[in-house]
Amino acid sequence: RRASQSAALNLGEGMYLEGGHRRQRYLTSLGSARETMSCLEVAAAVGYAQAGGELLARWNHVVAVLVKLTR
Repeated sequence: RRASQSAALNLGEGMYLEGGHRRQRYLTSLGSARETMSCLEVAAAVGYAQAGGELLARWNHVVAVLVKLTR
């Protein structure tokens, strides 16, 4: 939960910043989004939850957008 919340909050913060500060918030958001995907994959691997393909595909899309924003 914390990782996914961090991704959203840092993205929101970055939207209102300029220059390097904006990029840094987007990079932080990207890290949190990737962390969220890892958490879902680990939870599925150990049997705590089922990380469906659609959910991971959506997070993968979020990661792709954030990669573009950080360039």
